[in-house]
Amino acid sequence: MSRPQRPEGVSAALAAFVSAVLSVVLTIAGTLVGLSSDASKSAVFLVLTWVLIVTSIATGGVALWLLADSVRKQVRALAHLRELEAYVPQLIRFRRRHDTFVIDSGGDASVHMVCEVESPDAAVVPWLLFTMIAEVPEGRPQWSSIVVRRVCVDGVESDPTVAFVKRHRQILVDSSSINGRAVEVGAVRVPVSLGLGRTRCSFEVELDLIGAFAFIDSEEKCYTDVLHVTDELRVTIKGKDGLRVSCSPYSQYRVQASHLGMEMPDLPESQLQSAYCQSVDGVRWTTGNAKLGYRYAIAVRGQG
Repeated sequence: MSRPQRPEGVSAALAAFVSAVLSVVLTIAGTLVGLSSDASKSAVFLVLTWVLIVTSIATGGVALWLLADSVRKQVRALAHLRELEAYVPQLIRFRRRHDTFVIDSGGDASVHMVCEVESPDAAVVPWLLFTMIAEVPEGRPQWSSIVVRRVCVDGVESDPTVAFVKRHRQILVDSSSINGRAVEVGAVRVPVSLGLGRTRCSFEVELDLIGAFAFIDSEEKCYTDVLHVTDELRVTIKGKDGLRVSCSPYSQYRVQASHLGMEMPDLPESQLQSAYCQSVDGVRWTTGNAKLGYRYAIAVRGQG
């Protein structure tokens, strides 16, 4: 277990308070000294002037010290960010990603993804994978929930039947619910074919999530995994066949963020991103901050 870190430096409020107290004390002391010695008004004024000059210089010195300390901390933080960036994987970078979920009243949904990716000049990236998650009733046939319909890279269509890769399937254990749930996690393979002379491309993926929103009248979740550095991410969730989709009133956060691999919730990130999620003509969430290593779950509910 690591030791708790002690706060570095001196509080700016404490330094300002001490400086103000010293200024008042010195002013009162100078006045009392002048009055006790029966000095003339000009002598008292001269003493007070020098006291104010000295305290002003001291206050200015404290202010400069606080400014220098603040700049030092910011420079140190930027240095840490530059060191961290050197270890962030840059083989694939999503410049733009937009996921659109259209949910029907029967519990099925279609997903349309539009992405723009790039890689370094010297990198060779024949294809990439991104994760898809479906939560379905336990009794459904296995691996029937995720169906890839279309994969298109820079206007060139590829075979969608070989695009899906199975990852793992598990049963959710929830003693508070009588409805068993199975989670099927897979990946979609996209032949981006990036390499020398071709460092950027755009692609579209269309797929169906069969039975993944069977309980949309109570609460369901739309998942987005961020496996690569992503600069701009948008998620739009709409309903059709008269279904009105909105943020779930039962969820603590509209956007629930967790760390990939550990499945550990990130409450500050959840709170921050939930502020950007709005129920306007469906559910819309947009974030312009670069992301990496998060799983975002947007809790929604359908009516009608």
